[in-house]
Amino acid sequence: MRVIRVSVVGAAGYSGAEAVRLLARHPHVALAGLFGSPGGRGAIFGELHPDLAGLEGPDVVPFAEATLLVGAPDVAILATPNEASAELAPRLLAAGVRVIDVSGAFRLREASLYPAWYGFAHPAPALLGEAVYGLTEWCGEELAGARLVANPGCYPTSVLVAIKPLAGLLAPDQPLLVTSASGVSGAGKKAELAYSFCELSGSYKAYAVGSHRHEPEMRQELGLPAEAAFTFVPHLLPVVRGILSTIHVSFRATVSDAVLADRFAAAYDGRPFVRVLPAGRLPELRDVVGTPRAHVGWKLLPGGRRAVVVSAIDNLLKGAASQAVQNLNRVFGLPETEGLL
Repeated sequence: MRVIRVSVVGAAGYSGAEAVRLLARHPHVALAGLFGSPGGRGAIFGELHPDLAGLEGPDVVPFAEATLLVGAPDVAILATPNEASAELAPRLLAAGVRVIDVSGAFRLREASLYPAWYGFAHPAPALLGEAVYGLTEWCGEELAGARLVANPGCYPTSVLVAIKPLAGLLAPDQPLLVTSASGVSGAGKKAELAYSFCELSGSYKAYAVGSHRHEPEMRQELGLPAEAAFTFVPHLLPVVRGILSTIHVSFRATVSDAVLADRFAAAYDGRPFVRVLPAGRLPELRDVVGTPRAHVGWKLLPGGRRAVVVSAIDNLLKGAASQAVQNLNRVFGLPETEGLL
């Protein structure tokens, strides 16, 4: 089997460094080049992540598109800011380099949504229809050989893996309420007071209520129109990593634990990176942090018409880097678990 040459842009960030850690041990990958985000910094390979100490690999160098292309990568993983990915991806594709984008630059299919939710007019709207939304467990053959994969956001991953199996059971006239709590690494390496240890330790707060850019992504993938009663409230946890999402759902008709278990089994039996817990048992962050897995559980409420569904993921892995590697494996026809288990 041929070796896949992979370059990572944004390799010095949290998600980028996790991607490098996974790829450095992937049996079918060679790291063609590691780059800081446009305008970002470099780094010595062994200092990117503790797990890389003692391993050989390319150092992170300041980003230059020409330098990246000289390395002749088959695919580039972009762990870059949204607007930077939107500008860079079309040029890489034109040069014959496949792209797996960890930013939000290609997740939304409607270009008109970008100014309001992301703060810029999309420079390559024609690519939005081509990009494969890479929620890996819910992708079919469209991933095989894809040129452009939009890695889902960390919050949407945690919500969609929990709710998509139940979509046909949900009452369309009832609100869908989502409360998600994330570790601070989800904000990236920001040198801002709001994300400092002194500000966050011992605290817990909601933020971006009604304005978080992941909301239209979740609406899109759940098939919810703009007027649907969907409320997403993100919270910031005083921990480094992990997302716990609590979702309140209502059903069209009375359901049982067995019905819900069957729905989750149909979606995830044989899928190694989603673990469905027994009825009534709910996930915890400590069980998923540091792993590429999502855990999902539920509690059916009295009467059988409502339930609370809970999911847990590591925001830097299943919410970013390990899902990018899952998608890379599928794009190149490898087993989904390659380099991850």
